[in-house]
Amino acid sequence: MENSNQRSPRAGSRGWLVLLLSVILALFSAILPVALLIAPAYWAYAGARTKPQWMLLPFAVFAAALFSFMPTVVAAGLTGAAVLSAVLLYALMTRRAGNTDTALLLAGVLLVGLYVAVCLPGILDGRGAFADIQAAMGSMNEFYRATLAQTPQISADVAKTVLDTMDAMEQAVPTFFVAVLCIFSSILGLCNLLFFRLFCRKHPEIAISPIRPFRDWTLPRSMTLGLFVILIGSLVLDWTDWAFADSFAVTANVLIALPLFLQGLCVVDFFIARSRRNIVAVRALAYTGIGVLLRFALTALVLLGCFDLIFRLRERMRGTPPREAG
Repeated sequence: MENSNQRSPRAGSRGWLVLLLSVILALFSAILPVALLIAPAYWAYAGARTKPQWMLLPFAVFAAALFSFMPTVVAAGLTGAAVLSAVLLYALMTRRAGNTDTALLLAGVLLVGLYVAVCLPGILDGRGAFADIQAAMGSMNEFYRATLAQTPQISADVAKTVLDTMDAMEQAVPTFFVAVLCIFSSILGLCNLLFFRLFCRKHPEIAISPIRPFRDWTLPRSMTLGLFVILIGSLVLDWTDWAFADSFAVTANVLIALPLFLQGLCVVDFFIARSRRNIVAVRALAYTGIGVLLRFALTALVLLGCFDLIFRLRERMRGTPPREAG
């Protein structure tokens, strides 16, 4: 997996420090899995700064820590997802693969790993893929019931609304959980891609593919066709009596909405940059407002992304031919 443009491990005295930090991050990620937002990226960076073989060190530490206190299937799923993500990130980026393809592949690998870790234990035990999640939601539901019962200052209407919401969430797990996993895996994949690029930014000896400014990101035409196929498939299955049609439809909607939402954000950033007036302040206010009003802004940004994808709004405003993402 070596790249001729990379230095040997002795080329930088900080190479061993990078490896040490990668091991510490491996231990931290085993205890707090949210660190997987950055861990595979840093492991791949450690391999790029030294030698790819040295990535085995944080891999082994991460796996040993997970298998020591987690069920075997859960540890295997998380280990496989994290390790394979780091290997793919290193291999693809140092070979100057496209950023879009890399992000999609990482998201797919992480989705499979998360599904194995969360759902496979219930499948193997015959309890069902979502039994553990529903049990956890049920425990949380009981906790809220006990808490509200001991809080008389909360009105009966508010308490009923909260409990009804919790009941609805528990019942909706089979329909919505795979879609939630898709969201998490997409966030993990994109974050690791961006963090790897950030780590490598000050190291020109690590040759990776360039990336456009955020305001110029756009979906490639090949991905557009895939989204259209997913949409048609979900509509067809929605007319059938297939037991998992609802779950598939929700997952398909999420898979379609996520890239369009991101493209909508890119269009917003394009107009902010185009205004050339207090860009930093306007950008901060715009993204803060989107975050606060995400529930209402989500649909608008998805539609904006769809409009830009169909009519190439930004390209027309620049007066240049349409381009695909790199």
